[in-house]
Amino acid sequence: MSDRIFRRNLLALSRSDPDLGDRLLESQPDPALALRSARSGAAVPVLRRGEREAAFHSLIDPEREAERIFEAQPPGGFIVALGLGCGYLLKRYLASPATTGIVAVEYSAPLLRALLEEADLSELFLDERFTLLLDPEPAGLASMILSRYVPPIAGDIRSLPLRGRVDLDPEPFGEAADSLRAVLGRISDDYSVQAFFGKLWFKNVARNLFAAGRATAPLPPVRRAAVAAAGPSLELAIPALREAVAGGAFLIATDTSLPSLVGSGLRPGAVVSIDCQHISYYHFLGGIPEGIPLVIDLASPNRLARLTASPRFFSSGHPFCAYVSARFRPFPALDTSGGNVTHAALSLAEALGAESTILAGADFSYPQGKSYARGTYIYGYFDRLQGRLSPTESLFSGFVFRNAEVSRESSADGSSSRYLTKPLIAYKEHLERFAAASDMAIIPLRGLGVEIRVPSDKARRARERRLFAAGQSSCGAREFLERYVAELRALPTPRDPAVPYLAALGEEERDLWTTLLPAASAFQRSAGRTAPIAPAELLELTRDWAASTVEEALAEAEDRG
Repeated sequence: MSDRIFRRNLLALSRSDPDLGDRLLESQPDPALALRSARSGAAVPVLRRGEREAAFHSLIDPEREAERIFEAQPPGGFIVALGLGCGYLLKRYLASPATTGIVAVEYSAPLLRALLEEADLSELFLDERFTLLLDPEPAGLASMILSRYVPPIAGDIRSLPLRGRVDLDPEPFGEAADSLRAVLGRISDDYSVQAFFGKLWFKNVARNLFAAGRATAPLPPVRRAAVAAAGPSLELAIPALREAVAGGAFLIATDTSLPSLVGSGLRPGAVVSIDCQHISYYHFLGGIPEGIPLVIDLASPNRLARLTASPRFFSSGHPFCAYVSARFRPFPALDTSGGNVTHAALSLAEALGAESTILAGADFSYPQGKSYARGTYIYGYFDRLQGRLSPTESLFSGFVFRNAEVSRESSADGSSSRYLTKPLIAYKEHLERFAAASDMAIIPLRGLGVEIRVPSDKARRARERRLFAAGQSSCGAREFLERYVAELRALPTPRDPAVPYLAALGEEERDLWTTLLPAASAFQRSAGRTAPIAPAELLELTRDWAASTVEEALAEAEDRG
C-alpha cells in the first residue's frame, strides 16, 4: 500500500467530485484485491473470491489488449465504462481528441480504495473529459448520463464493459447496463425529434413572444372533462360526448378534431394544438368559433397565434420554452412528452383539476384503413388534391401506408381489422404511462381502435382546482429578446472538447447554451454522419443563427407595429 499514490489519486479525483474522496477515506481497503505484474510488466488488479482469482485485464499484455479493443471499435464519441480497473482502455480512448467524454461506473468503495492505494490513475482522473461514479443507483446513473451527454456535440454514445471486472459483480453492473439501455432509448427518441424540429421550435418561440406577453383571461378550473381526439371512432362517440357536455363536462378538442366536433353541433370549451409545423394551420381553415380559447405551445407556428384574439400559451419541454417561462413570463406547463396532441389535451384536463376525464376518438391505429373522423381537415385536403389518376381512395391509402412498417390485426370475432404503426403504438404506450401516474381518472370510450389500458380501480378523488393562466411578465417582449441576444453574443468562445467547456461555465451561461441545443441537433443532422461539424464550431454556428433569428423576429414585430 502506498499512501503517496492514494493521496495523489484523491487529489486528482477532487477536480470533479470532492465528496468521493471523503467516501473512500472512510472505507477500509478490500484485502482480497492485489496488483500482479503481467508478462509485459504492466500492473493488473486481481481479486480473490474464495478459491478463485479473477484478473481485471490480460495477464500477458493489458496495454496490447486495450489497443486491440480500441482498433476494433470506432474511436470518438461519449463512453459509459462499466468497470475501471487500471484504465488501460480508457486512457487509450482519451488519447484520441475525438473522445468527447467518459463516465466510468464502479461498485464497492473498499474495492476502489484498494485499487487506488496501489495503482496511480491520477492522469486519467485529471482529464476534464473523465467522470467516475461510485455505487450509483440506476436512476442516478440515468440522471448523470442525461446531464453530461449532449448528443449534437458529444457524438455517439456507447457502453464499454470491462469484462474481467463486470463478471465479478454481474448484478449491479447488469442493473447499470439496463438503466443505460433505457436512457439511450429516450435520448435517441428525443434527439431524433430535436434534429427535425429544433430550428423551427426556436424560430416559432421567438416570434410568439410578442403575442405571449399580452394579458389573457384564465381558463377556469373544472371537475369533469372530456377529451376528443380525431380518430375514426370519434364519429361513434358524438352522442356520448353530447351527454357528457350536457352533464357539465368541460369538452377539450384536439386541433384535428375541432372541425368534426363543430360540424356535429358540439362547442368545445377549449382547443389544444402542439404541432410546430405549418400543416397545423389546416386544422383551422374553417376558423375557430368566436370565444373558444386556443391553447397552444409557445413553439407553435406564429400564424396560429394570429387566428384568435387571445391565444392561451403554455410552456412545453423545449429548452427555449423553459428559459422563456423562467425569465420572461411564467407560463403554465403541459406534458407534451407523449408526442401527440391527445396526450397534451389530457394534460390540460389534469392541469384544470379534473377528477375524471372521458377520452373519445383515441384509436392509435387506422380502423378498416381509415385515418381520421369525417369532418377533419384531411377530407377537404384530399378532395382538392384528387384527380382522375389519383382518386381520393388512393390518397387515403397512401396516407396510411406511407409508414415504413405497417401491420394489420383483426378483432377477436374477425368482424373488423385495423392497421398499426410503431409511432401510433408508442403514442398509446406513452398515454397509458401518463394515465397510470396521474391522479385523474381517465375513461377511454371503447371504439374501433386498439384498446387503451388504464387503471380501472382508480378512485375519483377531489383534486386541487386551479386557474390555467400565465403569470406576470418581468418586462416587455422586445426588452427580453434584446437582452437575450446580447447575453448570447457575450458567451465565452466555445472550445473543444465542448463537453467540459459547457460543464465549466456558470449556471446562467449553461442555461443559455441549453436553449440552443435542439437547433444544434438540426444543424448536425443536416451535416450528416459523413461530415459532422466539430462541437465548438457547431456551438458557434448555432449561436450566430439564433441571434440572427431573434433579430429578424424583432424587425418583423417592428414592421407590424
